[in-house]
Amino acid sequence: MVDDRRITAVVNAVKQSKKYSDTSEETIRELAIAAVRHHKKPKAAVKAVRRQLHGIMAPYLGDPDYDEALTRLTAVFAANDQEQIKAACADILDTHLSTRERQPLLPAFYDEIFAVTGKPKRLLDIACGLNPLAFPWMGLDTDTELYAYDIHEPRIDFLNGYFELQGLRPLAKVQDIAYRFPEEEADVALFLKEMPRFSRHYGELGRPLLEALRVRWLVISFPAVSARGGRRLDGRYREFMHQLIEGHKWPITEMLFGDELLFCVQKV
Repeated sequence: MVDDRRITAVVNAVKQSKKYSDTSEETIRELAIAAVRHHKKPKAAVKAVRRQLHGIMAPYLGDPDYDEALTRLTAVFAANDQEQIKAACADILDTHLSTRERQPLLPAFYDEIFAVTGKPKRLLDIACGLNPLAFPWMGLDTDTELYAYDIHEPRIDFLNGYFELQGLRPLAKVQDIAYRFPEEEADVALFLKEMPRFSRHYGELGRPLLEALRVRWLVISFPAVSARGGRRLDGRYREFMHQLIEGHKWPITEMLFGDELLFCVQKV
């Protein structure tokens, strides 16, 4: 049995660092449990947790200044200028690599997805990053319930502030979906370009996650081209996607948006 005092010491050491002070304590504690089991020395355990967090949090993908971003959004919403609202959201989306790459596709992206799934009244955005800022391009009503899950506390605070400005309920939450699968029922769950990293860090947990989601449609995407070298990844991720749902008679619709390979999977 792992000594809880050693685990708490590792959690505290990681939380005291500026880089990870705003990361979900649930995530840090789960990583600390595994690290303490494998490393007798506290410094080695702390280093192991920080190394894993670097891969999970992916700070190299970018982040806005959340206070500045919310101040700008508050101003444009107060002016009630829809074009300025879209412009502000686009600028914030541009600060993160994943949503930056998707930006040119937004006018058609959600139209084509929801043409397959139907327009959701309840939507889950899993490991959401900044993607909920794409709401102005989704064509959904403000009575839509949009649940967003992430482990970065300032990001969740920012998203809830944005939701309230947008007229949505503040349903963003700090939750590590690797350790607690979302329990909310919904029409559609988005898991956009996160499955490869999720699988790298959590092994074969991807399939149980998809099975556990209480939704009618899964919308899962992958990068179709490698970030370095431009190598095509379509074949690899297409095969991986079919492995994830192997044995389930779930109809699947494939789409390609630029360099993003996407699958709409109907859970039946």
